[in-house]
Amino acid sequence: MTIRLIYALALIFAPWTPSQAQESAPAPSYSGSMGSVTVGQEQFYRLSFRPDIPIGRWGVALDIELFIEAEGDISARGWEFGSATETFDSFLRKIYYLRYGRPDDAVYFKIGALDQVTLGYGLIMADYRNTLQYPGIKKTGVQFRFDNLADTGIGIEGVLNNFQDFQEGGALLGVRAFARPGGKLELGLTYVTDLDQYSGLRDGDADGVPDEVDAFPDNADRALDNDGDGVPDELDSDDDNDGIIDVDNGSGYNPDIEKALFGLNADFGDDFPVDQSVNRRKPFNKNQVGRDAFSIGGLDISYPLAQGKVLNLKLYGQFAMLIDDDDALSNFDAQQEGVFPGNRKAEGFGIAAPGLWLDMGPLNGQLEFRHFQDDFDARYFDELYEIDRARLDAASGRARPKDAQLQRGDNLNGVFGRIGASLGQYLYTSGSYQYLTGQNDPKQQLIGSVALSKKLLEQIPRLTRARAYYHKNNIGTRLNKAGTGSDGFFESTEDTFYGYDLGLEMAGGAAVLWDTRIIFDRGADQRLVRRKIMSIETVFHF
Repeated sequence: MTIRLIYALALIFAPWTPSQAQESAPAPSYSGSMGSVTVGQEQFYRLSFRPDIPIGRWGVALDIELFIEAEGDISARGWEFGSATETFDSFLRKIYYLRYGRPDDAVYFKIGALDQVTLGYGLIMADYRNTLQYPGIKKTGVQFRFDNLADTGIGIEGVLNNFQDFQEGGALLGVRAFARPGGKLELGLTYVTDLDQYSGLRDGDADGVPDEVDAFPDNADRALDNDGDGVPDELDSDDDNDGIIDVDNGSGYNPDIEKALFGLNADFGDDFPVDQSVNRRKPFNKNQVGRDAFSIGGLDISYPLAQGKVLNLKLYGQFAMLIDDDDALSNFDAQQEGVFPGNRKAEGFGIAAPGLWLDMGPLNGQLEFRHFQDDFDARYFDELYEIDRARLDAASGRARPKDAQLQRGDNLNGVFGRIGASLGQYLYTSGSYQYLTGQNDPKQQLIGSVALSKKLLEQIPRLTRARAYYHKNNIGTRLNKAGTGSDGFFESTEDTFYGYDLGLEMAGGAAVLWDTRIIFDRGADQRLVRRKIMSIETVFHF
């Protein structure tokens, strides 16, 4: 089957993982692809060559690509060698993954694309992925697991989201050490830290201003165009486009020029007006703002109640605590640094106990009681984290890190449940729901997915893959689409993420892959803006 030969069918989507796709192939395979992909807000035509080479327990998959712009020009994306950093990034883009073993082996590690990374039982990190914006943005991470080190009964597992972030001093790091001191009893210690939440804001020209608010994202010497007239603010004598020459503190003139302009105004009055109060926004600039780190530490304990081929039942409990710095700023300082006021030290903890973990034939799931204190939120590092680390406001250009939104100050109690099932070996479906209550609105979360199994796909001509998924957090506590009130249960917000992917086999060993991911932001008018990350590729195996 083509699905078995082309690693791209399974590299970035659950429930089939990249390791499963390539481990099923006993020999090297080579494929090429061409198609349309989303990069930021633009569509590019993308060509790629994809060798997938298993060597015993080792495996390597490369992704050598070329982007063509809408005008037909070849983009330099992925082929930039002007500096050591650009050269390093360009090299990493060619590696989709390098791995040893499987995720459930005693020794496993993987470098490259990461999907569905969970530490422990998921209270801190669950279903994290660094491929959310692939192929427009490639992140080269590390995932590892070493069990029973040197026969001590101690193991360690962990994750690094992106070498490029780490090189620049900001990266997501997570580690969990676990041991079985009493035979079946297992203890785990987890620590996850984001060294700089602002590292999630892409800055292609490294001028400090993120691409989303950079009027000249490919020019390191230019960034700001306050009135959007195409003239950089440094060269624009009228930054707010009100027809009056600017002479305020942000105009950039030297004292002699300012003095001359004021002199002309004094001589000619209204015939030569000057603007001393320019409506000029000051967007976020990473080079002018210190790092904003955030961490969560925790522990877990579990004991198997039943172990067998048909039934596995485990009793467990989790505890986690927020670890944050005091990054509060005055309104003036926040405006100067281009961040939202209101940042503060996030505090609180969460307890998930008792919990039950079940594996019984085609059925798996978990159920736990939860208590959250103050600002704590479960699954903080989740599948949307690479976008949620820090978001930019479209109107002001200001940045808001994710920890600045943890300001409930409420004690919550309730339940969380997850269930997954293979339905007659034809369909795999999974879903989870959280419902916590406190003094304010309930804290709800809904996650679901459905995928056709390989057995069913074999009975549907040409269809090689079909999956859909949906995720919404903070249900009922966000603004609605219009920005005028609270959201409905299934109404999309910036905490909504959904998508689908399909694979269709064509004649001559070719397959069409259609992948669509939908995320949301707030526009300048507070209305919800839908962003589509889409790729349609024709893949050839040879």
